[in-house]
Amino acid sequence: MDIKMTKLISVILSLTLAIFLVNGFTENLPTGAIARIDTGQKSVNAIAYSRVANQLAVAAAKNIHIYDTNSYKELMVFVGHTDSVLAVAFSPNGKRLVSGSSDETVRLWNSDTGKPIQTLEDHTGPVSAVAFSADGKAFWAAGNQEARFRSWYSVDGGLRSEGGYMPTESFTATAFSPNGSVGARALDSESVLEKGMIEFLLEGGWQLESSIVFLFGYDGVGILSAHTDSVNVLTLYAEREVLATGSADKTIQLWNIEDTKKPLHVLAGHTEGITAMDFSVNGKLLASGSSDKTVRLWDVTTGRHLRTLTGHTGEIGAVTFLGDKALARITFAEAKALASGSSDGTVFIWDLNKIVSTD
Repeated sequence: MDIKMTKLISVILSLTLAIFLVNGFTENLPTGAIARIDTGQKSVNAIAYSRVANQLAVAAAKNIHIYDTNSYKELMVFVGHTDSVLAVAFSPNGKRLVSGSSDETVRLWNSDTGKPIQTLEDHTGPVSAVAFSADGKAFWAAGNQEARFRSWYSVDGGLRSEGGYMPTESFTATAFSPNGSVGARALDSESVLEKGMIEFLLEGGWQLESSIVFLFGYDGVGILSAHTDSVNVLTLYAEREVLATGSADKTIQLWNIEDTKKPLHVLAGHTEGITAMDFSVNGKLLASGSSDKTVRLWDVTTGRHLRTLTGHTGEIGAVTFLGDKALARITFAEAKALASGSSDGTVFIWDLNKIVSTD
């Protein structure tokens, strides 16, 4: 074999390997998926996206993996948490990342270097929800095992508690809107509320189910009673004043946060409890994940089921539209893809243009 032929074969092999790696193991992908990421660890619990940074942050076990969203190639791993990372969020300019963990800490990271900037240890339980302010100068953090609703932190240092205190320290779900302006907490009414509180709510005209959700941060405090079993996950879309509640009863309810007497829609179809949800940037689509190992797409306006995505072999731990909510009013921020992560340690990237209309 001559030298030219040897070089040609070498180039072809190199290109083949590069394509294989860059596309995140694209062979044998499920229908609708364009890439697969294997974190090498179990339990993907949270995913965040930044168009500004052109990065995807994947919380898998106790580490945070950062991927380039053109190639889905791993850029770096943030190491420091000592237990599972439960929540991650990028700052609007993509320069910072905040994370909450089962180790009861909140960490602020430099997204460019992966180096920690602050480690905050004033929480008394796992931190399951984080969000940046719209200007990126502050961030919030909260968990399910403490009475205070949320802690506000300055990126330059400083802390204050906001949202007051609740009558219990046992919640089933906590969430912020993408810019932290609205928050929600769910609890099991019969197991944690005192009799007097239940009587007060009943006298106020509330038809109490097994779970109650409190809303904070807009013009007051709202209360809604939802589902026949625990609410596992909450997702807010503040721009359209919509809240999604996902429950162990296998259903999702969509609510107008200004009118919480009755849900707008009840979304049924998952065969096990709801474990993850996310609104698209324009608020027209909702993605849901479940212990049934599937992801479902829904039309928010009508409540209609649009598509079921299969391929994961474990419980869905996170779903995130790859449209930058920090840039929600800008056209190029619109979501054209969806990322889903599972307890099997994988993330699939789904091409929405091939699955549903994103208009």
